[in-house]
Amino acid sequence: MNSFNQGIDYLRLSVTDRCNLRCVYCIPPGGIINKPQQDILSFEEIIRLVKIFASLGASKIRLTGGEPLIRKGVVHLIDSLTSIEGIGEVSLTTNGTLLSLYAHRLKKAGVKRINISLDTLRRNRCKKITGSDSFYRVLEGIEKAKEAGISPLKLNTVVMKGINDDEIIDFIDFAITRGLILRFIEFMPVTQLWKEDRVVSIEGIKEICRRKFRLERIGTFGPGPAQYYRVEKRGILGFIATDINNCIRCRRLRLTSTGELKICLYEDEGFPLREFLRNGFSDEEIRDKIKGRIETKRYTDYRDRRFLETYMYSIGG
Repeated sequence: MNSFNQGIDYLRLSVTDRCNLRCVYCIPPGGIINKPQQDILSFEEIIRLVKIFASLGASKIRLTGGEPLIRKGVVHLIDSLTSIEGIGEVSLTTNGTLLSLYAHRLKKAGVKRINISLDTLRRNRCKKITGSDSFYRVLEGIEKAKEAGISPLKLNTVVMKGINDDEIIDFIDFAITRGLILRFIEFMPVTQLWKEDRVVSIEGIKEICRRKFRLERIGTFGPGPAQYYRVEKRGILGFIATDINNCIRCRRLRLTSTGELKICLYEDEGFPLREFLRNGFSDEEIRDKIKGRIETKRYTDYRDRRFLETYMYSIGG
């Protein structure tokens, strides 16, 4: 239990810090230096840690990156994770560029749901935002995931003023016609790539939506921060704000690809579990250390935090 007396049941697990895109809010213009391969957790180490987290009550695992589908053998990892006692759900967040190649294999391995990051419906704009002409590959990935029977499929869209805020209505139409759950995400002040003049508030996004659609509040689903609405009984729309109340509801932990446990998105430095794995600590000893760290998880007001000196690709979102 954490300091809010809540059970921690959701682990966001980054399997790589590498990505095949260069999104403007994730990776700096000068590029990045990826961690050496020996610093990245092996699959055996990941499986061992997930078993320990499961013994502490984690039942939901979400694989992130970087781009998780870049990592060779990730489907076999998923197959192993879904067989761990106590793990009831393994899901995935992806940029969608490789999804058409993996969708059916992911379904077979036991992936229950997929979130796809997509910030524009315009091919030329996609290249400017992501650094890659990948728009039609993402569309193909969405269709393959639907064909494979993975459900629900969610689109995550970071709304940025002057970049894609003129596409809000287009995104709703796009999602409704394809049976997707759409989630608009406020540009959050996490890393140094955040720019205040790019922020469109969630209330501002809702106001734009209400000019064309009738929204009916239906609450939250699970431990996530999104507030959901039904769009004229035809689809579901979510909004994720930079909101201090998210901390009060939070039941999430994050594990970076290098084995750092982060109990908060805004935490400067993680807890180095890799060092315990590689220095002879027993499962019970590691479990006690994780448990002690979880017990320090407290309400954090993001407004009192300085920008992290790392970037979202290495945190896992």
